[in-house]
Parts: sequence; structure tokens; C-alpha cells
Amino acid sequence: MLRYLVERLPVMVCPKWIDTRIQPIALKDVLAYLVGCLLNPDTAGHTFDIGGPEILTYREMMHAYAEARGLPSRIIVTVPVLTPILSAYWVDLVTPVTSGVAHPLIEGLKNEVICRDNSIEEFVHVGKTPFAEAVKTAFSEEKSGPGITGF
Repeated sequence: MLRYLVERLPVMVCPKWIDTRIQPIALKDVLAYLVGCLLNPDTAGHTFDIGGPEILTYREMMHAYAEARGLPSRIIVTVPVLTPILSAYWVDLVTPVTSGVAHPLIEGLKNEVICRDNSIEEFVHVGKTPFAEAVKTAFSEEKSGPGITGF
């Protein structure tokens, strides 16, 4: 969803959740944590928070994504009243993400998603990938499409 919004819209009108804090994590780091837990029997029966090395807002993540992809900086205007359902319809219009996926995601964007408990570090050690590096890695094998800048 983020990819299509940033790559297709140089100017965005967003609700106040654009400044909600999140802790994005690279897919390879998620997999490293999962494998690490499978290989360490001491993790059995526990639940863990996992996240990347940075805490960003959605606004910061959109700007970092544009920069990592070599796109011009995006203009993001915050409006005080933009309901989740209006946001969902806009995402339906601009992205190919299905409404069954997009609508519940948008509903949850007002909730902060950051690690409150870092106890997984006692069991599994992962070199956390910065967001910009994760974006570049995710697109390193893609040869064509929106936002391709020759990485």
C-alpha cells in the first residue's frame, strides 16, 4: 500500500494518523527471528515483540521510502477530519491492494505499533536492517515498474 501511494501520488492529503509511530521491520529480519526461535527451545511458549532499528511515523516512512527509491520528496498535507472509510476508498482508487486487506489495515493505522518488550534479544540476536536499506533490498531484483531508479 505504501509503495503505490508514494510512487503514484506526489501530493497526498492524509488524516492525522500519518503521524502515528511505528517500528517497521525488514522481511529478512522477521525470518531471522522466526528461525532463531525455532532453533532455541528456550523460546517455546513465549510471545515476543519484534521490530526494526528505527521508530518512524508513517509520514517519515513515506519520505524515507521516496528517498530510498530515488523519487522526489512527497508533499503530505494533514487534515483534521478524514475518516478511515474515506481513506480506504482513496486507497481502493489509487492502489491495487484489495479492499479486504486495505480496509482493516487502514482501520489500524491510528494505533501505535512499536516494541514494548525487547526480551527476544535474550534468546535471538538479529542485526536489524534500517528501513531505507530494507526498501532497497526489497526492490534490488525488480527490473521494471513504477519507481525503478536503477538500484
